[in-house]
Amino acid sequence: MIPQIKELLTALIESHKAGSPTEIGVYWVSLKPYSIVKLFEDQHHFKVSNGLVKRLLKELGYGYRKQTKQVALGSYANRDKQFQIICTLVLLMSLGSLVLSIDCKKKERLGNLYRDGKCFCTKAIKVFDHDYEYLSEGKVIPQGIFDLQANKGYISIGGTIETADFIVDNLLWWWSEYGIHQYPDAKNILILCDAGGANSYRHHIFKHRLMGFASQTGLSVIVSHYPPYCSKWNPIEHRLFSQLHKAMEGVVFTDYQTVQKLIEQTSTKTGLCVVVRLNLKDYQKGIKIQIADLTENRISHHPDIPELNYRIYA
Repeated sequence: MIPQIKELLTALIESHKAGSPTEIGVYWVSLKPYSIVKLFEDQHHFKVSNGLVKRLLKELGYGYRKQTKQVALGSYANRDKQFQIICTLVLLMSLGSLVLSIDCKKKERLGNLYRDGKCFCTKAIKVFDHDYEYLSEGKVIPQGIFDLQANKGYISIGGTIETADFIVDNLLWWWSEYGIHQYPDAKNILILCDAGGANSYRHHIFKHRLMGFASQTGLSVIVSHYPPYCSKWNPIEHRLFSQLHKAMEGVVFTDYQTVQKLIEQTSTKTGLCVVVRLNLKDYQKGIKIQIADLTENRISHHPDIPELNYRIYA
């Protein structure tokens, strides 16, 4: 590359670069190589090739990259300490008890509506050109339970709303149909979950419903919430939901049975399999539970971070 042309091209690129507001030393150029070529020709009346511009961009440290979701919306003072507690609990509990990770996957809609992703089809699938709410024929709420030791997922597909009752009903279904047979000697269960949503550590109703679960199953329930803004580290996210997403992408959700069949086909080479059921019960939102309704002698809290870690006795 002729030195003078390199200097002129570099100056042109530098004049159009912008910097990241959150990270020092991160810059981008919004122009594509062919746009840089055209601008250079307009300014200097000399034509260069796209390949030359691409090589110079690479030399200057630019790559064709996409954004990554890594900037947290907030922070939690005891973040590292809570992760240490979770790691210790998982290590101890996995030796003789069972460990579950629970969460609700992204909610979807039934109907002839556009969905991201591709699938093998004879022709392009035609869907509505707009995603208006009134075109939807129902909600799809996949609430998941992931058994870490067995590498097995259990999905309940709801159709109304995600509530604490919905979550605990699904736990009871899992225990009565599968858990009690796989872990007949279990006395304790560790549940890993996010800090927000229907299973929020702030909600009295979630603890109240878990008391009912403990009473019905005879299990002492140890709950450990991931710190706020750290839900992506919940094992169900990357070990189950990521595989569900692949199985469901690019297909129109015509009815609940279609969604159920798609999720049931989820599997991996490492042995992951998924059990699915429909739970279309009409759940009520806005139920209030006062702290006085909780039997405090059945709850003990961790001494370091009591709000995120507690045990509910059977």
